[in-house]
Amino acid sequence: MSTSPTEFEKFLLKEYFRLGSINKVFTAHHLDLPISFAGYARLLTKFSIIKSAGPNSRFSESLDILTKLSSYKIPLEKVYHRFAPRRIQVSVNTLHRILHYTRLGLTRRQGTALLITSSQDSQSFLTGREQNTPNSQLGKRGDLALPMGHSRTGENPRDAIVRVLQQEVFTDQTIEGHFPWKIVPDHPQPVMYISIADIKVTVYHLIFDHDFQFSSFKLNTLKYRNLNRLLTDNLRPGIEDILKQHAGLLKNT
Repeated sequence: MSTSPTEFEKFLLKEYFRLGSINKVFTAHHLDLPISFAGYARLLTKFSIIKSAGPNSRFSESLDILTKLSSYKIPLEKVYHRFAPRRIQVSVNTLHRILHYTRLGLTRRQGTALLITSSQDSQSFLTGREQNTPNSQLGKRGDLALPMGHSRTGENPRDAIVRVLQQEVFTDQTIEGHFPWKIVPDHPQPVMYISIADIKVTVYHLIFDHDFQFSSFKLNTLKYRNLNRLLTDNLRPGIEDILKQHAGLLKNT
């Protein structure tokens, strides 16, 4: 990148990562920003920000409510209104569609998850504690998660990986204009695919050779955690399956 962002540009980048979309930034600031929507989009392109994909809702919001259905013999609407706080971004209609596709065994959306290890320890994975769970009853706030997020159908796998790294691993570095591009493989190959609700998640394994400072608005206390310890902790839906499948693949190689 030829130029570093100005302080105002850093502010705009920070707000984008904090809130998740240009629309949300303008809404949070009551449309009172000295930049247009188009100018904001150009700013993201200027600094090689891979824009958010999929619905505004996070994986966790949909999955937390859907997992409640296995514990309660009541309709989805009652689970939703009992456990979903007012500020949750997933509608009942959306959850019905997700549940319908899940019961049919179909996937409708795309996601990317990253298994990140260091070159010194292949049995410890980079994980962080979820910050955005808006209600402790929706799966406990602080549950551990891998870096993961929505992807676009048919997009370059490298872009999908960079999006997750920018939003959930290297947010501060990205804002400062120092994203570590060299760690992203030119032709990444997935290690597995897994379906979580109606989302087909493509899982990649990255190995970091250097010690990095990790940062994110979505995950805190990002660090490498041993696999055996992880499996005894509180994990987000789908994370345990990914870790166990990866361990099984390694045993068979």
